[in-house]
Order: sequence, then structure tokens, then C-alpha cells
Amino acid sequence: AVEAAAALRSKERASRDRAPRPPVAAAAAAAPPPAAAPAPVARPAPQPRPRPRPSFVRPGVGALTSGYGPRWGRLHAGIDLASGIGSPVSAVAAGTVLSAGVEGGYGQVVRLQHADATVSLYAHLSAILVTKGQVVPAGTYLGREGNSGASTGPHLHFEIRVGGRPVDPVPWLRARGVTPTRP
Repeated sequence: AVEAAAALRSKERASRDRAPRPPVAAAAAAAPPPAAAPAPVARPAPQPRPRPRPSFVRPGVGALTSGYGPRWGRLHAGIDLASGIGSPVSAVAAGTVLSAGVEGGYGQVVRLQHADATVSLYAHLSAILVTKGQVVPAGTYLGREGNSGASTGPHLHFEIRVGGRPVDPVPWLRARGVTPTRP
């Protein structure tokens, strides 16, 4: 009986395999069309991030040639950086130009007032590139190194005044991550 049932199943399979099948094109026409793929979403190309401006920069590119402290019986209220006439002089921090012009022994000088009321001074310039009242970010070229005023040779004389009083610019700059001497 088991053999007879197996033979019957084998015959049914053989007749099913021989049955006519619909052509492939007809089967495709009977099937619903595939759903359209969603349109790709346009994404903007990634933009490079602007490099943040530093908060504090070196005022000049030259070597430190004279420090803060007593000199010739009086206070040398800043530091001197020398690299040659015409070298760029930069704002150490963002600020507003308090004055830009000639002032006695300083020669051509620029004074900046910063957000915390600190004043930075850049003296003995050969050229001034900013005007009074101008707001400048850190690193802006204020002028060019020179030999104007009571100067002993081409250099930038740089001062920091806190509360109207001069402070040594070297530790002031270092506290803000700036090395005042040539690397």
C-alpha cells in the first residue's frame, strides 16, 4: 500500500510538471507594477568650517630686544620687538582704536581698548593702517614697524595698561597663550 501511494504521488508530480505554463510576458503583465522608488533627497555638500580667529596673537613678528622695567633711570613701560622697518604690527586682541597718530616720543602710535578695558599700545610705527573709532578683531594689521619718535632703531614698542597703569606685557601675553619671543 505504501508503494502504491508513492507511485501515485510520483505520477501526479509528473503530470503537473508537464502541464502548460503561461508565457513569462503574460505572467509579468498580470503582476502589478513595482512601486516607484522614492526620489533621492538632495543633501547640500558639507561646507568647510571657518577657522576660528584666535583670541590673542603676537603684536609683532620680531625678536624680543628689550624688556619691561627700569631703563636709564625711568620705567620702560613695555617691550620692544624688532624685525625690520615695514614688518606687520598686529592687534593682540579684538578692540576699538582709541587713537592713531603722532604722540611725542612714541612717534606714530596706535592705542586699542579691549573688552575688559585693557589698553594696548603700539609705538614707533612707520605707517598706521587704522583710524580712530575703528573696531578690529585680533590679528588685524594696525601698522608697520618703524623708527619714528624717540627711537634708538627700528622696532615695535608694545605696552599693556590695566586700569591706566602699565604692566609687564610678557607675563600678560603668556597668560593668554601667546609667546612674545620668536619661536
